[in-house]
Amino acid sequence: MARRKKSTAPQEAAEETNEPNEDLILDEEELTEEPVPEDEIICKLTQERRKVTPEETIIQDLIDQLHREYRVDLANMARDLSFRISDYDETAGKKKSLTRQAALVVYKTGTSGETRTDEDIIRVVMVAKKGTQPENKNQGVEGLKNLLSYLAQQQSSSVINLYGAWTNGDRLAFFRAFRNPRNQFIETEELTDFPAPDESLEELEDANRRPLRIATKESLLRAFKSAHDYLYGNQSMRGDRAFWQLLNLIFCKILDEQQSLRLFFVGATEANTEEGRKRVVERINRLFERVKNEEYKDVFDGSERIELNDRALVFVATEISRYSLLGTDTDAKGLAYEAITSNTLKRERGQFFTPRNMIRMMVEMIDPSPNDLILDPACGSGGFLVIVLNHVRRKLLAEAGGDPDLPVPSERKRIELKLKEYARNKIWGIDVDPDLRKAARMNMVMNEDGHGNIFCFNSLEFGVPEREVPEMEQFATGVPGLAELWNRRNTSSREFGVFDFIFTNPPFGSKIPITDRAVLQTLDLGYRANESGLRSSPHKKVPPEILFIELCCKFLKPGTGKMAIVLPDGILGNPGKDMEAVRVWMLREMELLASIDLPAEAFLPQVSVQASCVFLRRRHPDEFMGTGPAGLSQQPVFMAIAEKVGHGRRGEPVLVRGEDGREIIFDDEDRVRWEDEHGIHEDRQRRKVTQIADDLPWIAAQYRKHIQGLPFEEE
Repeated sequence: MARRKKSTAPQEAAEETNEPNEDLILDEEELTEEPVPEDEIICKLTQERRKVTPEETIIQDLIDQLHREYRVDLANMARDLSFRISDYDETAGKKKSLTRQAALVVYKTGTSGETRTDEDIIRVVMVAKKGTQPENKNQGVEGLKNLLSYLAQQQSSSVINLYGAWTNGDRLAFFRAFRNPRNQFIETEELTDFPAPDESLEELEDANRRPLRIATKESLLRAFKSAHDYLYGNQSMRGDRAFWQLLNLIFCKILDEQQSLRLFFVGATEANTEEGRKRVVERINRLFERVKNEEYKDVFDGSERIELNDRALVFVATEISRYSLLGTDTDAKGLAYEAITSNTLKRERGQFFTPRNMIRMMVEMIDPSPNDLILDPACGSGGFLVIVLNHVRRKLLAEAGGDPDLPVPSERKRIELKLKEYARNKIWGIDVDPDLRKAARMNMVMNEDGHGNIFCFNSLEFGVPEREVPEMEQFATGVPGLAELWNRRNTSSREFGVFDFIFTNPPFGSKIPITDRAVLQTLDLGYRANESGLRSSPHKKVPPEILFIELCCKFLKPGTGKMAIVLPDGILGNPGKDMEAVRVWMLREMELLASIDLPAEAFLPQVSVQASCVFLRRRHPDEFMGTGPAGLSQQPVFMAIAEKVGHGRRGEPVLVRGEDGREIIFDDEDRVRWEDEHGIHEDRQRRKVTQIADDLPWIAAQYRKHIQGLPFEEE
């Protein structure tokens, strides 16, 4: 028996120093640890310590965004510049002097150090306090427009190349300064995006030339949240209407990226006029007709419509159209999508989902391959299925000679057909909620799997003749090898063992018991057990998580099929004949492979529950034959206690700290890969990183060592 605990995993938020293209190999012994007070962070740009404030967090995200999405060299960035400008005070009837603070500026390539002047500035970013409205006279977008006008006047060229961005952490607005050709006055106008230093405004106006940005985690999360909150507030879309309207538009965006004709597009200045907004609305409505009536007609019933006015539709389209959803990192998409999904379903329905780091641990421990048949019989929004898909994607990329961590478009294209074939034939999900089925399919579509094999029925009723619905038969005839077993079904035997692996977090709780006798009478755990462990009298009600244990077992291949399931600790340790009978059944029918005890914070702040991740293998019938006094065979069980899961009871990040309570900063490197007409490029930056205190990745790695017979790593 192995019993291990306590480890950490690196967090991506970090500091970078400007040493591009420097190869760096860091062994654990070479990592330097530097304690930093709890209220300070290390700036990614300057390496200086900064007080942690909401505004400083925004600045760090923007540094990352400018570097990764807009390919701005860190050497061309500077921060915290003050400018004294003059403005006309209409009330006083005279000019007044103002100070404008730029959080970040970008200089022309080729300029450096003290020789730089205001004329060399080509991009400027202003960060307002959280909650500041864009209309605020002093802290809103007017301040940025004033600063752009001032900087434009410093440029000697007749063609002004000057753009700016304003943000309060939720909203990101773009502007440019230009010289009006009619009167040569300096003016400003709002844009849907500003060009990267190597792009032009004309490219952003042309659907066929406009580049799609590869989003960072923070920027995509902000875009999704901004779009959702705008609909929830400005359009008064209460309940979950805002979420489903946003989902409709995300479907449109995905379809648009899969075709050559770009329709989900908002030109740089197109949103500024009524005529331009109407063009955007007309294009997206055309696209949505194809979404619901052609490409995704098995997801939509055809009656859905976009219920937004022109301004709202253009606002949402602007927020998400600048990004490549298919090209963006799967973790970034997953975090952004699940944030709005979980918040909506938590608020409106009281439903909760499995944290991504927990899912990733479970998938990495089982380690599915491209040949394995996968099921989640309570798939919710598809979290397990997406992580499995991404796990297999990494394997296919490695086999094809690509980079599993940072694949470029040509590398993704190389495995596209294999990945879609895998998703089409090997990944299957079931959920009783039709809206969750749609949300899960969207999650799979965002991860390039096509439509997704997600079905809507109560999986506990599968194979119960009195409860059959059409989608059950569609599922049974679609899953490879299941049709024959489905045709032999009867009320006394529910045997559907075709899946290699099952990953699931079933609904559990005594408040939602299963009372349907038609279901209970077809499962061993629907009955009390006698002293021999056989069926005795039927239960009147059973918590669903208990029945899901048996259901999952019956779906697994005898002898080799494995499940990774989240279970409340009561099943594993509560006294009493009923719970003991459940444990006896589990260990008789399956071999226990591993059990990971989770801390109380694991599902907080969503819900308070004490649970474990349990890993089991279904026994083959031959294993029950000729068992001696020792009973059924049982290999050593891997057991671990997770003390940290990356967040606290309120959902706040928990970082690795020293004995004095200070956060510890580690040396690391950051890689950025991109592709253009000249080939594939990579930039490496030395940086200092904090580490999220998360035991789960370390536990997964130790389990893989356990099954290979290798010694465990020390903490």
